[in-house]
Amino acid sequence: MPTAHDLYGLMKFLARPEWRACFEEVFRDHFGPALEAADMDFEDLADLLGDGLAMTLWGCAFEDFLTRDFEVEGGNIVDEYLRRRGWKESAQAKAYMAALRGSVMSLYEVSEIVPGTSLVARDLLRGGLPIAVSEGTATRSLKQWDRIAARIVPVMGKHVLAGGLLPFTPEATDALLDGLRQIFGNKRARKLPAIKDEDLQSAACMFTLSWLFDALERATQMPVMHNSDGDELLFHHMHFPLASGVTQNEIAARLGQVDGLSQESAKFWNWLEPPPKRRGGRGQRCLSTARWTPGRGYSEPSS
Repeated sequence: MPTAHDLYGLMKFLARPEWRACFEEVFRDHFGPALEAADMDFEDLADLLGDGLAMTLWGCAFEDFLTRDFEVEGGNIVDEYLRRRGWKESAQAKAYMAALRGSVMSLYEVSEIVPGTSLVARDLLRGGLPIAVSEGTATRSLKQWDRIAARIVPVMGKHVLAGGLLPFTPEATDALLDGLRQIFGNKRARKLPAIKDEDLQSAACMFTLSWLFDALERATQMPVMHNSDGDELLFHHMHFPLASGVTQNEIAARLGQVDGLSQESAKFWNWLEPPPKRRGGRGQRCLSTARWTPGRGYSEPSS
């Protein structure tokens, strides 16, 4: 079965300046609107969503990049890599790269899941017969009738899932369908018109953005909390600009000397402040958080 290792050489080839500039263009298509709306950097997604999902999102942009043609020598990175370095790769790796080159992201409903082995996927956007897919990892977490955005590609006689797989909630699905209706048809229509592969291929970033806007909304939703008087707590951010030239290591060293601050990660601290004890009772600790953001300074979301 294809693995991330099969694309290792291609990822190294991405470091060439001409391809790096092209990838940055695709990267902005996939993440720019959501990150700007949330006032975040891509690195913040790992803290918020976890390293695994952040890498999956990067993979969605990378796989889209592999399908595109650019006005640089070689035109397409897969074509150019296989021409120059294909002799180094195994038959499976070359077949996987070539399949990704012509792949299309779509929305699928999964069924007949055999954990660790296979599933059946029905294309909700393009129709057609259900596809039997050989898959090990994703089948261990997917459930009957789940919806996923993915690329299903043929590799050496089998259909397999590419690495950029996103599980879609009903809300993310609605957002995606609304966006596609605006692009390819009447946004008031209940059904999408028939979409050609090349048209759907050009809208690959819609899948990432629909999923990411939904995930960020869910991740940043705060539960309603009240103080001992029954008043609702209001959360806010305070930003403290730092002097030019201050480094993250210097900030971490200073914050490490402050009583009550507990470092959770390289950029994140919890602040636990014990209030004065009440007569006949014990004081409760108040929780706040502090984050160091390169280029923006130190911020403290507090209640």
